[in-house]
Amino acid sequence: MRAFVTFCISFTCLGCLEPLLSATDRTLRMFITYFNWFVQPDAIKNYLAGVRQLHLQRGHEWVPVAAKHAVATTLQGVKRCGGRPPKPVVPLALADLAKMALLISMHDLGQEALWAAILVGFFGLFRKDNLTTGKAGAWSTRGVLVRDDILFQEVRFVMWIRVRHSKTIQCGERQHWVPLRAVPGSLLCPVRALMRLIERTAGRPGDSALFVMEKVTGRQASVVPLTHDALVAGIKALAMWDPASYAGHSLRRGGATVAMRQNVNNMYIKMQEDWKSDCFEPYCELDTKHKLVLPGAMAKAAAALL
Repeated sequence: MRAFVTFCISFTCLGCLEPLLSATDRTLRMFITYFNWFVQPDAIKNYLAGVRQLHLQRGHEWVPVAAKHAVATTLQGVKRCGGRPPKPVVPLALADLAKMALLISMHDLGQEALWAAILVGFFGLFRKDNLTTGKAGAWSTRGVLVRDDILFQEVRFVMWIRVRHSKTIQCGERQHWVPLRAVPGSLLCPVRALMRLIERTAGRPGDSALFVMEKVTGRQASVVPLTHDALVAGIKALAMWDPASYAGHSLRRGGATVAMRQNVNNMYIKMQEDWKSDCFEPYCELDTKHKLVLPGAMAKAAAALL
């Protein structure tokens, strides 16, 4: 707000601008272009929010930027010229998980819960909102997995996990069951990791959070739901080779990438975590072998002619 007022006063003195309020499209376009020299394009929207607040406080009408064609195109233009390209998180690979497994201490509840959440998120292609909560003291059973959401079929060594709320299940209109297969004898077995956690936290109510951690307040320790921050911090701590490149979404991207590299049909990948479209495809990163499949096929077809 202060930046806009200072800008308008300075340029009005030079005879370049109209009155401060209500700001014309020309004024807003010059404001965007001027501040593009000093701040990142993505930050300009914060300054525009201040301009909006100034108008509303003074009783002036404010038309959203999206409805101002000239202003919106100027904002888009500065983003294209000076904006930062998106930097998606790096997907975790099976080899990465194998290195992480050696760093986990199964004697610590928080470490055991973190490892179970990582494996379930990876093999189940779960969103972090289903695995964790934003704040340990203010969580809801609506979307976070609870103990009653687990069904184990011992005969087939399969664990089924029920999703009651997600981006594709907004109103509880249905339930989605995600299967996990056991990997006998492997440190990367999601079923074994989850069963160990359930046994360790036996006695907790069925509607309590599935993934938990210990919270120490003074001399007292309590068990609370695993939070987003704790999950991301745990992943970064285990990914010592490049912690800044990994986050909670690395689990979902990594699982989808492994499935695609194993030539799993897209339909099964979409079914695993209830994708309604092919939006998961950008998540997957093909290795050199798979990137050479198409040019190799074309070269083979060309060679057959001559």
